[in-house]
Amino acid sequence: MKTIFGRLLCAVAAAAITVPALAQDKVRAAVGQRGNWDTLIITQGTEAGIFKRENVEVDITWTKGGAETLQAVITDSADVAIANGILGVIGAVSKGAPVRIVSSQMTGAPDIYWYVKADSPIKSMKDMTGRTMGYSRPGSSTNLVALALAEHFHVKPKLVSTGGIPDTRTQVMSGQIDAGWAVPHFNFDLVNEGKIRIIARGSDVPSLRGQTVRLLIANADALAKRRDAIVRFIKAYREAVDWMYADPAAVAMYAKKTGVAEDVVRQSMVQFQPKAALQSDEMKDLDGAMRDAVKLKFLDKPLSAEQIKDFIQIPPR
Repeated sequence: MKTIFGRLLCAVAAAAITVPALAQDKVRAAVGQRGNWDTLIITQGTEAGIFKRENVEVDITWTKGGAETLQAVITDSADVAIANGILGVIGAVSKGAPVRIVSSQMTGAPDIYWYVKADSPIKSMKDMTGRTMGYSRPGSSTNLVALALAEHFHVKPKLVSTGGIPDTRTQVMSGQIDAGWAVPHFNFDLVNEGKIRIIARGSDVPSLRGQTVRLLIANADALAKRRDAIVRFIKAYREAVDWMYADPAAVAMYAKKTGVAEDVVRQSMVQFQPKAALQSDEMKDLDGAMRDAVKLKFLDKPLSAEQIKDFIQIPPR
């Protein structure tokens, strides 16, 4: 009996060894503006093992933001998209695009700023009438904030889609446009060297301070068929944000990845990217966002209560 029992134990142990580990659920993510503090959340969380703990493997496609990121979800080239501007998303949904909001990504716009060359005659946003002002892509958060700044300061700049931060920097420094956009830590070297001056920030617009301006969205069909995987993705995303603001190792990891000094990263977190702005539990001031969308012609009329109920599917924490 002992021999038989021993053989059974060996057989069970051998079977356990040969059983393959459960494959992780793959989630395809389109992410705008590579290298920003808030667009590297997935990368940071992956390296910290947070997404793996939720049995999620993320396949990232990097974009220059705005319509490019949104289009990846609409065409089912990506299951989810990160850092999409609310104007473009609302406008697309009103036209029947298969998109759902699954998380807030940035509330307010404390991280976006506009700058000019140091020798520019432009001293502030009030001098921007008739001047060229860059933003990333149509429907992006930079598009929204640029329009909001123009309205707030009663000026009429010529808005130009300049793409990503490096492309925009080149266009400003070469004189192709007057004012370019960026987020910290980018261009701090030029600020410190006295080569550029910041003339406006998203936080200058009172109406945007309590409004969600960037989102995490999902393809509607992917959300319906793979809801559990996407919910676990959102859970890991939230855990990654918590970790990045709690563990100094996250700052060190980001600094090494981007080549930015750790003290500059911490300064940016405090002054431009407070954790509260990255809350992911609710849409803030959706009514205000829809009013802006109608005023700026991204919407013909506000979404109905029925549309909103289907449109916003944020998993509870």
